[in-house]
Amino acid sequence: MKKICILILFVAIPVFAAEEGSSWTCEGVSSIGFYWRDGSWENQAFAPTNYLFTVGADRGGTLIFSGYQWTFDNCVSSNIVRCSTNVGNAIVMNLSTGEGAVSSIIATAVPPEGEEAQTFMERVQCTRVGD
Repeated sequence: MKKICILILFVAIPVFAAEEGSSWTCEGVSSIGFYWRDGSWENQAFAPTNYLFTVGADRGGTLIFSGYQWTFDNCVSSNIVRCSTNVGNAIVMNLSTGEGAVSSIIATAVPPEGEEAQTFMERVQCTRVGD
C-alpha cells in the first residue's frame, strides 16, 4: 500500500505542476480599428468578440477567438500579464480585475497589396475559468 501511495505522488506531482497555469474567458467591451481597402486605411468599428485566454506555467499562452489562435512564447506576469507575438499581436490583462486589452497591429506595418486587411484594439473584461 505504501508503494502505491508513493507511486501516486510521483505521478500526480508533475500533473499538478503542469496545471499551474490559468484560463480566462474574455468578453469584448469596445473595439476600434482600421480596415485596409482599395489602397488606404479607413476607420472601422468592430463588433465585440469573445476570447479564451490561457497562460501556462511555462510562460507560454494562447488566445483563441473568431477562428484564430495566437500563440505566445514569453508572457510576463506579476499582477498584470503581458503576452505578445513577434508580429505585434498582444494581450494585456490585470489579474486582479480581469480588465485588459487585445490588439493586432501586424497589418498596419505591412498592408497587403490588392487585399483587404484589418488592425484593431479591443478592451476586454475577463473571468477566470473554474472560479
